[in-house]
Amino acid sequence: MLRYRTPFITLFLALSACSSPYAEHPIKPIRSSQSLNDIWDNDYRFFIGHPTPDRFSVCHSMSCYKISEASINKQDWQNILTLFANNDSAEDERHAVQQAIASLEFLVGIQISSQHDLARNQIASNRYGQMDCVDEATNTSVYLRMLENAGVLTWHTTASRMSRGIFQGQAPHNTATMIDTQTQIRYAVDSWFYENGKAPVIINLDKWMSGWEPEQQ
Repeated sequence: MLRYRTPFITLFLALSACSSPYAEHPIKPIRSSQSLNDIWDNDYRFFIGHPTPDRFSVCHSMSCYKISEASINKQDWQNILTLFANNDSAEDERHAVQQAIASLEFLVGIQISSQHDLARNQIASNRYGQMDCVDEATNTSVYLRMLENAGVLTWHTTASRMSRGIFQGQAPHNTATMIDTQTQIRYAVDSWFYENGKAPVIINLDKWMSGWEPEQQ
């Protein structure tokens, strides 16, 4: 995928390397190798690492060029949680996750003017409000963390973001992930392929890492 910035330092965080569960670690934007220390300290230090529905951070405008604070009101949040009320299997829960993230993208988009975010890296007029895979992977991780903290993920646990392409001769690409607690299968939860408010792809991470694209279904 095309990027506005030079290649970034990716977050390869193996679960076995963590001294505590992923859900206890603060979420941070993926840091660009081009970012100077003062830019990082001044802009990214305000990113909310432990998000809650009434106060969380999101990235936008390509590679976390902008960070905005957002919130979800109690009624909208309850409507999202209701999506998980009758999930009898991990597959049902993954479908609910897709619906929840689509709803959260829509609600957040109105607040931060990213409601017209196009699929992939298409840009209608300028990059403001448009999201690349760094933004999408970060924001989806935030949404997953909030769902996990709400106790509605009974079949899955959240996991760190993953990257592909750097060592496979492909364009670099990032995704949020989660793990099926019954099978231990790790899934990519990728919102980048579609426009704002559309359900993200949830696919076996190994398949995603191989370079999978939606057209290959």
